[in-house]
Amino acid sequence: MQSMKNFFKKINRIFQDYMREKRLKIGKAIWDKKEKTNIIKGDNFIEDNNIKSILFLRYDGKIGDMIVNSLMFREIKKVYPDIKIGLVARGAAIDIVKDNPNVDEIYEYHKDRKKIKELALKIREENYDLLIDFSEMLRVNQMMLINLCGARFNLGLDRNNWSLFDLSVESNKDFKWSEHITKRYLAYLLKLGLKSEEINLSYDIYIKDNSKYTEFLNKIKESKRLVLNPYGASKHKSFSIDTLENIITFLKDKDIAIILVYFGDKFKELETLEKKYTNVYIPKSITNILDTALLIKESDFVISPDTSIVHIASTFNKNIIAVYPPNGGKYGVDHLVWAPNSDYTRVIFCKDKSGTYDEIDINTFELEEMEAEILKMINNSD
Repeated sequence: MQSMKNFFKKINRIFQDYMREKRLKIGKAIWDKKEKTNIIKGDNFIEDNNIKSILFLRYDGKIGDMIVNSLMFREIKKVYPDIKIGLVARGAAIDIVKDNPNVDEIYEYHKDRKKIKELALKIREENYDLLIDFSEMLRVNQMMLINLCGARFNLGLDRNNWSLFDLSVESNKDFKWSEHITKRYLAYLLKLGLKSEEINLSYDIYIKDNSKYTEFLNKIKESKRLVLNPYGASKHKSFSIDTLENIITFLKDKDIAIILVYFGDKFKELETLEKKYTNVYIPKSITNILDTALLIKESDFVISPDTSIVHIASTFNKNIIAVYPPNGGKYGVDHLVWAPNSDYTRVIFCKDKSGTYDEIDINTFELEEMEAEILKMINNSD
């Protein structure tokens, strides 16, 4: 029965890939057009071409990507404080940048085609000098958005054979797919003319109100705080209750408070742990990703599966233990590309190698390895 189910899933995946390829070819034929603007070639694209405004496209809604992208906003503004930076974003990723002083304007992206057209025409009126897109694969709606935004120059990833783009960051030339994601963003900055030795690759998250959890944190009796995040992008990538209990039990006599973070109504499935263990604390009002960021900022350690929490912890340079699937992503190197970026990080790999990357059970890591890494992390902080 299961083998038949897997067979139909495979057939459906092949069909969807075939239809996607057809749609992309049609979309490219319609939207891959742009009147070329003469590029003045020199050592500094921004200065040579009088770039006064830059539009970043981050319509994927991915929080981790947005956090890493923050380094580009800061580094450009550091050298060119008068450049206008606009940002197309959606969902919770907007929360990550809404208070960022290096972003001048945020345009909310919706997947509806009519709204995309309306957004593009609104942006077109702003007359951006440069549009930057980071997509490895452009979907039809995204091609349309870029075309209709009408920026003077468009910069993309591996787009040398596209009429829609004037500039391209090229993989395996400007960066390698196996390198950390920050190297890819560094390649974009170098393409613009910034100097490598002056670029800082750390991340930024700005939180206006740092007092929301003062009362909650004051009730914690332990001397150290550890944020334990159960949730990844899917059920398979999330810690089970058994996994959480194993970690909690190991830490119960270590003078470390465990703060469980969550989203939406997930509080309900965690509250029994707070009642059962005296070293577990759960805030009653986590309403957005910045709330979680604040709790991480006010803590000492973070343990999490592979998700945006890892990059939030990196932003605040926290000691991190992250659990990743092996051989993830398009090239099997996601554990390298999206690794934590703190001074102290440890990555543990789960053992499950069955099914697709998204179906691998994150809970299959070795508990003994986790316990050993926890002890090392604690000792590193002393």
